Amino acid sequence: MELHFEDFALTIKAADLVVPYHLMDEPLFLTVRSQLTDLLANKKTEIFYFGLAPDNTADGHDELLENGVFYRIIGFEKNLGIALESSAEEILHAFHYLVSNFQPRWSTIFVEQSPSKKEVTIELMYQEVF
Repeated sequence: MELHFEDFALTIKAADLVVPYHLMDEPLFLTVRSQLTDLLANKKTEIFYFGLAPDNTADGHDELLENGVFYRIIGFEKNLGIALESSAEEILHAFHYLVSNFQPRWSTIFVEQSPSKKEVTIELMYQEVF
């Protein structure tokens, strides 16, 4: 029997990050980890999105894009120990623990652009069961 866990995604603004476009995977993670853990530890950090991990992109549609730089962290519900109904504080705490203590399977940068908007997302994917 294969176990299946839901993937939860958290998206937060990356504030004043200078995006290291030339990096990916471990070097990217190690470069952004400090700022990301600081944001996740800050109770004033606003959650842009939390829920089931998205499986598609905006494909250049203005109404689906946001201007700015974001972090998206995807992890298994079981590893996070939270539910969709969890409070913002519980969500930030769970993702802070994940990023502080584990390395993602992969890290990458997605750039989506439409005629009037540019969205840059640094995505960290955690797919191991701890």
